[in-house]
Amino acid sequence: MRRLSALLAFALLAAGATPPAAAAELPLPLYGHESAAATDDAGALYVNPAGIGLRYPAELLASWAMLENAPDLARWAATVGGLGLAYERAGDLGHTIGLAQAAGNERLRLGWGVDWRVDDRAHRTVTDHRLGLLSHPSPWLALGAVAEHLFEPAVAGARQDRAWTLAAGFRPLALDPARAHGWGTRLTLTADLMMTEGAARGDARVRMGAEFEAAPGLLVRGALEDHGGAYLGLTLRGVNNTLAAQRGSAGRHARSSGGTVSVHAGEERTALASRAQERVAVVRAGGDLGDDAMSGLSLFGGTDVTPARPLHQQLERALDDPLTRGVFLDVRGVGNMAQIEELRPRLERLRRAGKPVVAYLEVGAGRADLYLASACDRIVMAPEAIPSGLGLRAERRYYRGLLERLGVKVERTAYGKYKSAYRNFSVDSTPPADREAIERNLEVSQELFVRALCADRKLGRERVLGFLDGRPWRAEDLAAAGLLDSAGYREDALAMLGRLCGMGEKPRTAALPKRPAARREWLLPSPVAIVYAQGGIETGRSGGDLLLGPTLGSTTLIEQLERAFRRRETRAVVLRVESPGGSALASDLIHHATLRLKRETKKPLVVSMGSLAGSGGYYISSGGDRIYADRFTRTGSIGVLSIKPSLEGFWARQGVRQDDFDRGDWMRAWSVHHDWTPAEQATADSATLRFYRRFVECVATDRGLSWDAVDAVAQGRVWMGEDALERRLVDEIGGLEAALGEARRRAGVPAGARIRPFEFRRPQPGLLERAVGGLVRQAWDDAVRLPEPGAPLYWMDADETP
Repeated sequence: MRRLSALLAFALLAAGATPPAAAAELPLPLYGHESAAATDDAGALYVNPAGIGLRYPAELLASWAMLENAPDLARWAATVGGLGLAYERAGDLGHTIGLAQAAGNERLRLGWGVDWRVDDRAHRTVTDHRLGLLSHPSPWLALGAVAEHLFEPAVAGARQDRAWTLAAGFRPLALDPARAHGWGTRLTLTADLMMTEGAARGDARVRMGAEFEAAPGLLVRGALEDHGGAYLGLTLRGVNNTLAAQRGSAGRHARSSGGTVSVHAGEERTALASRAQERVAVVRAGGDLGDDAMSGLSLFGGTDVTPARPLHQQLERALDDPLTRGVFLDVRGVGNMAQIEELRPRLERLRRAGKPVVAYLEVGAGRADLYLASACDRIVMAPEAIPSGLGLRAERRYYRGLLERLGVKVERTAYGKYKSAYRNFSVDSTPPADREAIERNLEVSQELFVRALCADRKLGRERVLGFLDGRPWRAEDLAAAGLLDSAGYREDALAMLGRLCGMGEKPRTAALPKRPAARREWLLPSPVAIVYAQGGIETGRSGGDLLLGPTLGSTTLIEQLERAFRRRETRAVVLRVESPGGSALASDLIHHATLRLKRETKKPLVVSMGSLAGSGGYYISSGGDRIYADRFTRTGSIGVLSIKPSLEGFWARQGVRQDDFDRGDWMRAWSVHHDWTPAEQATADSATLRFYRRFVECVATDRGLSWDAVDAVAQGRVWMGEDALERRLVDEIGGLEAALGEARRRAGVPAGARIRPFEFRRPQPGLLERAVGGLVRQAWDDAVRLPEPGAPLYWMDADETP
């Protein structure tokens, strides 16, 4: 509100305005009630340019009005995003071409319009300018302001005085947060005051308007003016079109009647729709799912993460959309069991709402594909698809012998008998502790998977286990066993879905991302902020690393946490963690920032763990007021390690001699060209133990546990979700949605109220940066940011569990 007032004052001063005293002619309504505070479709081109593009992504509008004792008026408008083009013709007197641009967000938008007024009789063109402001401070309040004839152009020899419109909109039903998204948008009251400089105050014009959606797609609109004008309109709103008629008068003698037709890209949720417009949504799921899209290369392979957010959005849209009768889930090689676990409840909600879901597997199925598909009503697999590898397997390779033949040695110090990260460079086989942890996590993963399939498909345990031996199977085999419903092609799966939905053998399909929904709410509050922490943890800014792949920079994440906690609107923060850990220093800096910001702002922090939050990933999570983990989440690994490659043997084999000149007895230990002596190894072990004790102490303090209790479940051990819950490393089993629910509760958001969490995601490089790459040297430095020799790491080996 303060920003809006300041901008209004600036506009007045910049235009050299005197205090307004009178009013100009109010614009003729298109629908019967237009207001500078509530018009957010293509009609905003004639009312307030700041409203362009708010409701629909694109729109075409045509309107005709027959006026008593005046030329008929025809108006056309087209908008794409915040850009609008208008054309108006007043009989044979003249026409106007308008161009307008709006920018900003739903809280505050600024619009600028330029009109070229052509006098067909005098063959003259006059340029005119308008400035508009639109603010939505809350879901129930809208404020608008328009300044017209900014530079007082002369039209037909008469100067057009500046005109000012101040407007307010009110949605009384939206005062209840739980109703603001639905019934709250159905009743809108408006008030507009228009004044012209230099006119008498008594000539000011006031228009009071109202809009009421009496039934889905049926709107009654009207307005009353203080000088005797009155308008009444009836609007029929379809999914992608609008038809309206209105009659009115602008005083005792000037009567008008007209109609408006609109075609728009955004789909209306409440609309007059026929059965022919009902459809099933086609949702495609594939790729290794994660919170953010990430790609890159490291010494250990490539990284390619597909964001899961679009899948969540499409399933949520399918649930809310009255035209969508069911969902066709096209599963094509999906991965990451924890992310899939968070998608399954959305499929279950669709089924409970009477919207069937059919999964189609065209290219076979792995464990993750079946895990997702089993949450659907039916599963169809292509007849020649080969479901294979349905069991579990973990591999560990050891490189000590290879490195010794090259003369390279990897010095390693670690505390925690289960701390296995980088151990495959310094030993020749799997130690008993590592074997124990791997076997346990394989057992848990298998049990979770079998339990889900047995419950979803109503099958016995032994029958399911019989297909998890790794052999390739035919689709017919799985269908005969009940793991699938049938072997068939895409049209067969669609026909099955059509029958379940009561839409026949060939249901109409739609890709929901290509059919955006119209925006009806004035504002969706954002009392909860989500900060995404994904990647290996390093100091500095987020980027990429040849060893760790995409990295999570402590500087970047702390800046995002600062902004999230200090946002005035934020009342609770969710930290979403997908990280195997990394630098001990960077992890400690992030952990300290979370505790400091909680203390300084008095705002709660809820943590949601994705597929993994190990070692440093758990360290940065431990300060949360409540921690959520999925059943497939790998977490814990409370332990410390340091590594240092040594090329001493390699140089000796090459006949290279080295002389050392030191100031400090232990400086030699930091060199990558020397092996550690027994004394240096003991010193490194001692330092690692100190870091371990600090790690355990921080977790004990954050979790309200004793040091011994944490130490007993630490030692570098990785735990799956339910094991971590039993050991009090996390507070509850649940995904990001559950964590958001807890944050809503702590933020005081009423049940049923709709919000839009304010998100801080992984920064993506800009177009220029991607094209040019910056300075070559800087790019190389960023790419080879390997761990410093001997630096302590809170790092979980991603290969140590399935």
